[in-house]
Amino acid sequence: MYKFVLIASLLVALCMAAPPRQESEAERIEREEYEKYQNENAQYSFNSSVDDKINDGQISRNEEREGGTVRGSYSYFDGFVKRRVEYIADKDGYRVLKDEIEDVGNGPSFNPDGIANVEGSMIGKYSIKLDKADDDKHYKDIHA
Repeated sequence: MYKFVLIASLLVALCMAAPPRQESEAERIEREEYEKYQNENAQYSFNSSVDDKINDGQISRNEEREGGTVRGSYSYFDGFVKRRVEYIADKDGYRVLKDEIEDVGNGPSFNPDGIANVEGSMIGKYSIKLDKADDDKHYKDIHA
């Protein structure tokens, strides 16, 4: 058994010590063409949001990609300001299209009876609230 482990260890060490195989010019061109094809045809869309009525805050983000163009927005509220930003990223780089900011108050207010609603395209929807019965567990999940 020890001989097998020793031989396997030596083979692994030899493989790791070997220089990486050099990419040929044809392979490089093929790889670059495939990456260009992927970038030109890429598509995705996602969103997420948190509406926190416990700590008086909100955040959200939406983004979608169509080929080489990404469009999106994000917003937040923290008790002091409310902000919303729309952006685009494409062949001309990243640009902010709209940036709205509004002063709204003197800070967040804590609500121990509030509920925080969480939603996202990858995680679905759920809600949480404070668990006052257990000091070690501050929040409990109350799936919506």
